[in-house]
Order: sequence, then C-alpha cells, then structure tokens
Amino acid sequence: MALYLRTSEHRVGVIGLYASGKTVFLTSLINHLKDQLPDRFELGTPAQPVAISRFTVLDSDPGWPAFDYAQYRDTLAKRHRWPKKTTDRSQFVCRFQRSDWYFTDVLLKLYDLPGERIADAVMYAKDYAGWSDHMLKLLRENSDYTKHAGEFLALQSQTGITEAQLIHAYKLALARLIHDYKPYISPSTFLTDTQGSNAPNIGPIQLAEQRICGLDAGSQFVPMSPTLRQHHPELTQTFAQRYAQYRQQVVCPTIETLATCNALIVLVDVTMLLSGGEGMYNDNRQILQDIIEVLDPGESIIGKLLRNTLYQLLPSGWRPGWITKIAFVAPKLDCVAPQDRDKLISLLRRMVHRHTERFDGVQVRYFNCAAALSTRVFDDRSRTLLGLPMYDETGAGIQPAEERKLVVSEVPSDWPASWLPGQYRFADVYPRLPPRKDLAPEQVNLDRILQFILE
Repeated sequence: MALYLRTSEHRVGVIGLYASGKTVFLTSLINHLKDQLPDRFELGTPAQPVAISRFTVLDSDPGWPAFDYAQYRDTLAKRHRWPKKTTDRSQFVCRFQRSDWYFTDVLLKLYDLPGERIADAVMYAKDYAGWSDHMLKLLRENSDYTKHAGEFLALQSQTGITEAQLIHAYKLALARLIHDYKPYISPSTFLTDTQGSNAPNIGPIQLAEQRICGLDAGSQFVPMSPTLRQHHPELTQTFAQRYAQYRQQVVCPTIETLATCNALIVLVDVTMLLSGGEGMYNDNRQILQDIIEVLDPGESIIGKLLRNTLYQLLPSGWRPGWITKIAFVAPKLDCVAPQDRDKLISLLRRMVHRHTERFDGVQVRYFNCAAALSTRVFDDRSRTLLGLPMYDETGAGIQPAEERKLVVSEVPSDWPASWLPGQYRFADVYPRLPPRKDLAPEQVNLDRILQFILE
C-alpha cells in the first residue's frame, strides 16, 4: 500500500458557454487521466515526463449526480454523436498519484456546471426588483433583444394586465431570442430545465407554450417595471416569492459551488462568436462579466497565508476554497486552419482581460485547445480541413458518414468593429474518439490546462 503524507486537493469548476464542447472536454480529460500515456498527455517536460498511477474513481459528493463518463465516451466514440445530458449538473471525483510528487496524492473534483445558468448569475446579488430592472434594461437598450421583446415591453407601461398575459409575452420573447441564438435567457430553466433538457427545435409559439419560466408551471415569474410593481403589489409579491425560491434552488447552488472551487475552467467558443456576429460577441461578453463580478475571484496576501495554514491543518474535506486560478479556454482549435489557431488565444484575451485585471490574488491564463482532434489538414494554403460535417451546404443537419473537405475562414487578428452572422465560417464536425476505451483521443493543450490547474 502506498504511503501518502499529504493530499493535494483541487476543486475545479468547469463551465462552458452555449455549445462550447464541455462534455467532450471533460470526457477526454478523464480518459487521459485514467489511461494516461505520457507522450500523448504531458504533465512534465519531454526530458522529465510525469506518469499518472493508482487512478481511482471515487463517489461524488452528496447531492451531486456523477458525471456519466462511460455513457458519454461510448456515445462520442461509437456513434460520433454529441451525448444528451441527464442532469443539469454533475461531478467527477478521482484520486491519483503523480510520479514527480512524492508522498502526495491528488484528489481532483471536477464540477460540471451548465453554462446556461451563468445568465442567472446576477440573481445571486439582486432581489426580484433589481433583477427585473436589470433584465428590462437589457431588453430595452439592446436592439437585437428589443426587436424580439416588443410586445412584452409594451405591457410594462400598462396597468390593466394579467399574470397570464405577462408570462406569455415574456416566454414568447425568450423563445424568439433562442431562435435568434441569443444566449442571455433568464430564468435559464426556459432554455435548460433542471433535468438538463434543452429547449427543442420548434417554432417560437410552440416553444413558449411548452417551456417554463421558473421551477415549474405553477411558479413562473417574469420581470416587472417599477410602474407595474407599483400598480400590481400582489402580483409583484407573488413573483418575488417565486423568484426567491428559484434563486435558492437553482442559482445559489451553482454560484456557491463555483465560489468554493480553487480554480475555474471557462470554455468560450471563439469560432461560434465569430460565426454569430457582433451581437453574439456582446451577449457572451456580458454574461462572462456578470459571472466574474458575482464570484469576485482572488485573495489578499493575508488570505493566501490563511489558506496555506488551513491546508496544512485541516483534512481535505474541510478545507475552504478560494478561486485563485482561472483558465479561459478557446476550444475547437481543430475547427480552424493551423496557421490561425494562436489567434484564438489573442481574441479570447482581448475579450475578457478587462474583466479580470482588477482582481488581486488570481492567476489568469489563456489557452486554445482541442480536447479530441476531429479534423485533419488537407491543404494549409486554402485553409481546407477534412472531417465528418454536421451540416450540408444548405445548413441542414446530416448523419455522420464519410470525411469531406471543409474550407474554413481566416481568423482575424483582432475582433472587428462590426461583422455579420455567417461572415466567418468554420468546421462544424462530429466528434471523433478512438473506439478502444483505454486509448484516449489525440488532444492539443488539454494537458497544459491541467498542468496549470495542478501546479
């Protein structure tokens, strides 16, 4: 039996904005930890490679569904499909030893949290009235949102309205926003419910009829203007109570879990933002700003000394958490041409650095990454890749069949002042993992991200 004098515990929150490939990221990371080959997953240096041994999967914490690694890997490897989630959050806990850490084992807890919940982050710091004012300001001042929420906004100055009218108008606005690929959907359960089920691809009217704006059909709530709150005190109180329940059951567990982590891995799909236009960029930048401000990462010098002392004195399960590291990751590196891949890092840095530079005691690094290489280069000069496309030339979804040539756009050196949806096109491909379970997929920089988190 190995003798461990110390456990190095790392609690890592993994969040990804919409369609960022978080499940592939986690599945590949776990695969590499479980079946590590030092030449395919380097934690040390080429001269001094680090081997992982005695890898053991542990039970998840009480109240946390386990990340279904086996199912996800089978779906990705055997069917080349994106797996469907069964819960809106999950956890993977493991213990292992590094060959360069003597008498110390690693306890790694990975918290898989839905990116859709980030749109609710402001609820953590605001009451119902504050959230209402925040959402109405977003809907009024952003023309991309105003055009979808006109009917709902018109009701905000009327006094003779009913609860059903308000809820229907707001749900119809959210449904239209989803169809226009707008990510700021709050309450986020309208987009992803508490079981992890995403809004189906149906028309806005049907979507508004089917989805819920709250915990359940009987506890829905929507924003109300100061005028409506003044003229409808009873409805305001009802919505405020439902809002408080939603905040306690949905928002607080997510934010408080992130706040107890030592590190965050934030996946931001730069290729999707370029493909979606400056409106999508602005929306996602605002969502990131909200979550960073709510979490308030970092620590003072005194806090660092206190943390180090507590880590020496307390058992691993009792040690407090401070967010001292954030890895911002631009995934899907394999969807752009090789000569453009480093540009993803510079674009990501320009997008978020102003939100993080004011925090002391937090290390921030930027990475590009391919958790599982799913394309190969056909021709560098013409920016042509080979992969299993998800869509045909008309944009219709197709089944994974055979490789096709995919010509991708050049990545700009900086974010343009303005650009339209569809102006940039990148490879939308199905994932490819080796069917052999003990062989982890080829990856780029996944090991560097983990090394940063553990160092």
